[in-house]
Amino acid sequence: MNIKQTLFKLKSNSSDLSENITPENIKELSIEELEKYRLSIDLNNKVDGFIRWYYQNQVKDENNQYLKAQKMKNFIEKMAVWYELRYPDYKVNRLISDSKESIDVNDVMFKENEYINDLFDENADIKKLDWSYFYNTDIFIKSLPLEESIYFIKPKFQNSVKFSTKGIARLYLSEDGIVETSEYLELEQITISNNELIGKSIREVVEIFKNRQIELPEGNEFETVIEDYDNWVYQKEEMLNSVMYRIIERGETIGAKRAFIFAKEFGRNIDIPMMYGVNLSDTGLRQFINQYIKAGGSKNLICYKDYFNEVENRENLDTISVQELIIKQGDNIGSFYTEEENILHQRLVNLLMNQVNQCQLKKEEKKLVKSNLK
Repeated sequence: MNIKQTLFKLKSNSSDLSENITPENIKELSIEELEKYRLSIDLNNKVDGFIRWYYQNQVKDENNQYLKAQKMKNFIEKMAVWYELRYPDYKVNRLISDSKESIDVNDVMFKENEYINDLFDENADIKKLDWSYFYNTDIFIKSLPLEESIYFIKPKFQNSVKFSTKGIARLYLSEDGIVETSEYLELEQITISNNELIGKSIREVVEIFKNRQIELPEGNEFETVIEDYDNWVYQKEEMLNSVMYRIIERGETIGAKRAFIFAKEFGRNIDIPMMYGVNLSDTGLRQFINQYIKAGGSKNLICYKDYFNEVENRENLDTISVQELIIKQGDNIGSFYTEEENILHQRLVNLLMNQVNQCQLKKEEKKLVKSNLK
């Protein structure tokens, strides 16, 4: 099953297909059912859908397929927990809602740490470290066992691909899939010269063969190497998306804000945390919206209202746009606007007043000139 088939768009409504992963049922889902998982509103369904895809596509020919699929699921949870430890609730509130939390994670980890205090004096530089930078992504990946760290390996094409399983015609590719050497095509009655393919990507090569109506034999590595590469790219992307989903689910309102930080760091879609982070009773919602807009978010984004309060009816949630929230959702009882918005409003007023004063000054100058001429 290739990635294009997996991403086939269904027009039917998504449904709740959530069930326990077992060796008996995991292989039974069709492409359409997998896609329903992907389109489902429920974030847990999305994670389960990825795990099922991973089972069917990435570990289908290996030993202990079920165990390896379960390890992927466990790793997704591990990475979500790591991010939660790296950005605890009070740190997230400081970053997103500009709250004045009494607890500072940097103090907890470095200044109030008995182990560090026993080894270093009070003014040691180590006590000035920032926890979120200290426990960074690179260190997290390096600390993983090999079987988990390989999830982050950059996708690359295999070096050598054969035209047919029994023939000797083959291409030698760069890591990016560019043909560096082509040999023995003429021995398999292929009406394309070896030199013609040099510098072409393997995708272009397949298109050239198809356009010239040269049939690619079953099991040819020209096509399978593309499928393997695309599957590896999809695996890495959807694994990170699944981590983001779990971060949201684990923390409810604060989880969506933490996932927003994760999305910016790992190049995920910042719309998703915003879509799931609309809790109308959240006093920090307006500040979250402001952070989303400043990061390039859209006022036209449609969000789910109170996703975590509607566990039983998530597929039929009410929605609201970011634009509506900006109009209706105040910051707190004392002031509709955030402190930052009030400062910006005042700057705008000052700017306009300065412009008005300048215009008035010019008018008065003209009057003065005219009076002097008289």
